Amino acid sequence: LEGIKDYPINKGRLCPKGQSGLQVLYDPDRIRHPLRRKGKRGDGDWEKISWEEGIGLITEKLKALRQKGRPQSLVVMGGRYRGHMADLMARFMEAYGSPNHLGNPARGSEGILKGHFFTMGVRDFLPIHWEEVNYVLSFGASLLEASRPSLRNLWGYGYLRRGRPGIRGKLVQIEPRFSVTASKSDQWVPIHPGADGALALGIAHWMIKEKRYDQHFIDQYTFGFEDWKDADGKTHMGFKTLMLKEYSPKQVSSLTGIPEETIVQIAQEFSSHRPSIAISGRGVGMQTNGTYSQMAIDSLNALVGSIDSRGGLLLQRRPPFQKWPLIEKDSVAEKGFSQPRIDGAGSIPFPFADEVPYVLPEQIQKGKPYPVEILCLYYTNPLFSLPEPERFREALEKIPFIVSFSPFMDETTLYSDLVLPDGTYLERWQDDHVEPGLGFPMFGLRSPVLEKPLYDTRNTGDVIIQMARSLGGAVAKSFPWKDFQEALKDAVRGVFASKRGSIQTNDFEEFWKTLIDRGGWWDSFYPFGEWRKRFKTPSGKFEFYSLAMEQGLGDASKKSSKGLDQILKELKIEARGDKVFLPHFEKHRSIGEEKEYPLHLIHYKLMTTAEGKGANQPFLQEIFGPHLKERWDSWVEINPETAKSMGIEDGDFIWVESKAGKLKAKARLFPGTDPKCVHIPYGQGHKAYGRWAKGRGINPNDLLVREYDYLGGFASHFSTRVKIYKV
Repeated sequence: LEGIKDYPINKGRLCPKGQSGLQVLYDPDRIRHPLRRKGKRGDGDWEKISWEEGIGLITEKLKALRQKGRPQSLVVMGGRYRGHMADLMARFMEAYGSPNHLGNPARGSEGILKGHFFTMGVRDFLPIHWEEVNYVLSFGASLLEASRPSLRNLWGYGYLRRGRPGIRGKLVQIEPRFSVTASKSDQWVPIHPGADGALALGIAHWMIKEKRYDQHFIDQYTFGFEDWKDADGKTHMGFKTLMLKEYSPKQVSSLTGIPEETIVQIAQEFSSHRPSIAISGRGVGMQTNGTYSQMAIDSLNALVGSIDSRGGLLLQRRPPFQKWPLIEKDSVAEKGFSQPRIDGAGSIPFPFADEVPYVLPEQIQKGKPYPVEILCLYYTNPLFSLPEPERFREALEKIPFIVSFSPFMDETTLYSDLVLPDGTYLERWQDDHVEPGLGFPMFGLRSPVLEKPLYDTRNTGDVIIQMARSLGGAVAKSFPWKDFQEALKDAVRGVFASKRGSIQTNDFEEFWKTLIDRGGWWDSFYPFGEWRKRFKTPSGKFEFYSLAMEQGLGDASKKSSKGLDQILKELKIEARGDKVFLPHFEKHRSIGEEKEYPLHLIHYKLMTTAEGKGANQPFLQEIFGPHLKERWDSWVEINPETAKSMGIEDGDFIWVESKAGKLKAKARLFPGTDPKCVHIPYGQGHKAYGRWAKGRGINPNDLLVREYDYLGGFASHFSTRVKIYKV
């Protein structure tokens, strides 16, 4: 496999996962045809059935649910959707009448997106304009391991260092662990877990005190920097006042473990080596204070005017797709779709959440606000990927009918009643809107590389359309296409009609053929400086003081008849007054008493198994942990001094124990580990998923105890404390 040479994201290159793609296609453990469960759930006792039987079985149950007037009892959990497949599934759920569509667009990075929403009103990851940036301040972004998009960032790192003769950009990596990115940075700054926001605010304090910020950008394009008065004449505290009052380098040093002089040094460089940017990663977005920390990091970019500007962070534009026809909803769908969501997203204690899959086990067990009767799974594996998976396994027993569309027999598919296997990405039609891309509009198009699928599999998009048409009535009318390819072509007609970008023809069929040959479309012009058009905040500006948060919490207060103070208590926010709506430092919370569980557990991702999906590919297993020359297994990284105090030597087998359970793995002494942390790579520990993945290593999710960033509406994966001891 090779990349397409002129595709803007990868310029013809592929990452290790791309290079090993043929092992996805020819995996000997792929599901080769539809299956119906015969024995007990989880036993792996299946019978082969035809596609007509399989689609007929699920359609029959879906019809029965609508006839009972309970369409909301259908739940769809999706994984990392690509392109219009997410829109198709959402369309099906709305036309059918269920509000319970849970995708997985940003699992583990929700805090980043929520921070962007509160400061800029956007719900996207922000591309980096690598071509002109001089200084990158990275708060735990795994640029060289498992970032979005990996190949673009790998190229960007090289360009930062050697792309411009006479100019060498600087990368500062801030995180507790000495990662691959930290090893390739100009400066590694170890920080206490969960303290990223405090450091960002300390840098902001120095810049404001020394007047080293972009005054023009602050005056013209931001709201809430200075103290301000509302329509009633009430004075509110601004960002500047709060920073000067509470976040001096001395105060921040005690919170972060970083010397005052280092904080000042970073602030000086960040403010004077423009264009400069501050970016973040999972270390920020997976803490209980992740949303506020991201707001603080966003504020640094506003202080240097590095938003929607050359050498800064860009605001992603979308391709001009043609909108699909309006959805038709009958009375059953109208009533069902208006029901409260099963996960409570959008209400207290998750008022700003789009989805909260982590609470499903309890909701399913209680049958509230109503029972889940059918669960469909599309490229997601909650029995592996969610914290406390055993609770989810117990909840599955309460669901009468479970359907999986997975090409592989993963842990959750093993517990299904019906499997309607999708083909691999080399066998199906699919578009892909890269997130983040390069700022300008673009999308890729996958077309089948085989004349027909290798096995008796079908594109799930085709199956959804067939299911909808079999249901008849308004549901069928909402799906006027014969298959997913036709639906894609319908959307792409808008791009053709725009008469711009990398493909321009007078005939649509010629446009479509060229699109297939080129593998995508892009319009490489980026209009810098359209802040007023792009900031989707109530003020139309970058908001240091988040009016969206203030309005949202006000609405939640009215709906729930609870005062703001009570809501803040339920969201576990310590701040009060104007400080609530400004970037500030909330102390992160952990599960487990420090005396009994003295170490923080932080898992990390490698490029080979970034989403836990590469463990069934031998090529990726062979290069799993290059920094420690480890492969085909897991390990626990421990600081040598910490290990010495416990009598643990390199290679010893140890127990890692939390309040959720314990796991056994090999200890690896690694000087780049914070003395108060242990680190475990994510991606191993499968109990299914084929011969290459099953029974190898440990899954850190089995140790995690659920805690939340309630404001952002997501689980904090880095809030579990553990203890370790020799086997």
